[in-house]
Amino acid sequence: MTEGSAYHLPPPRVLDDLVRVGRGTPMGEMLRRYWHPVAKAEDAGSVPRRVRALGEDLILFRDGAGRPGLVHARCCHRGTTLHYGRVEERGIRCCYHGWLFDVEGHCLEQPAEPEGGRQRHRIRQPWYPVEERYGLIFAYMGPPERRTVLPRIRQLEELAEGEFLEVDDTGLGSGGFGTVPCNWMQHFENVMDPYHVPILHGSFSGAQFVAEMAKMPEVTFETTPRGIQSTQLRTLADGRVLRRITEAAVPTLRVVPSPRLGTFGPVEAIGWVLPHDDVSFSILVAGRVHEAGELGRQRSRYNGKMWTELTEAEHQRLPGDWEAQVGQGAITLHSEEHLASSDRGIAMLRRFWKRQADAVARGEDPAGVGVAVLDFAAGNWVN
Repeated sequence: MTEGSAYHLPPPRVLDDLVRVGRGTPMGEMLRRYWHPVAKAEDAGSVPRRVRALGEDLILFRDGAGRPGLVHARCCHRGTTLHYGRVEERGIRCCYHGWLFDVEGHCLEQPAEPEGGRQRHRIRQPWYPVEERYGLIFAYMGPPERRTVLPRIRQLEELAEGEFLEVDDTGLGSGGFGTVPCNWMQHFENVMDPYHVPILHGSFSGAQFVAEMAKMPEVTFETTPRGIQSTQLRTLADGRVLRRITEAAVPTLRVVPSPRLGTFGPVEAIGWVLPHDDVSFSILVAGRVHEAGELGRQRSRYNGKMWTELTEAEHQRLPGDWEAQVGQGAITLHSEEHLASSDRGIAMLRRFWKRQADAVARGEDPAGVGVAVLDFAAGNWVN
């Protein structure tokens, strides 16, 4: 009668070396060897903007010369936040005592000091290098001596006639919810979980994509030089075979073709999971489109509504990725999982990312660092 009682559960454990992203943690140090998009390019402007990335509070701005800057929020003088600073021609000025910092943290002025600060050249506001590409602001938050090239992505470089790039930061892939209150890995693992698609998105909450995606696929997983790849085969009603390839790539790239099958061919959009900290993340996406707003229109509808329009009762009756992933808790309890054969892709993903963190701990470069151009196999094809 007592077998299986919850009372006998051992103290739960989490895979700390996999999910923690702060400086000094295994995964945090590994992630800091890569560039990460932290905002849309248009967010860098004349008004300071808060950014939280990898457990750090930062301020994004664009000076009067058009240069983007990303600095620590806490002013190095007396500690107030630069969120209340003023962006000027040469940088950002702290509201408290007027110290002025340029986009690389150099202290240019100290108004209350003799001669504007005779020792100001010795002061540096902590900062990170940034680059603009694909309508996004990318930051490198790792050791300066390990800074590497920001890779280009072929699928975002080769535009067909009539195509242009669009960016989205409102949670494409997580229900249209900008910041998701759970650990980043709980979403990222979802990229290598094709079996949940016909269940969660195909039957349990109704057909959220197209009828073809409701069919249970035959799946193979394989390791690539940059992560894990799944190939999913579905036999269609007319006898043709839908071949769908998705990829999870370092550091946090979700390379997932549209599940709506409007067109066939290479993946249209690339998403990056941005861990804000251990218990929240967001997703930034850049993709090829033909019409403005096309990325946002790819979100799932539940009973004819967008996710953000549902009542709490409808969220319970029609759950999606957000509910399934946030429902695991702020950080899932890995010791209480019971992985099965359909979780092979998740197990492979965890091992691959763990190997990269171990490589960094040994003083080596993780996979993909230094690669100038990324070229993905992901897409939808019918044969």
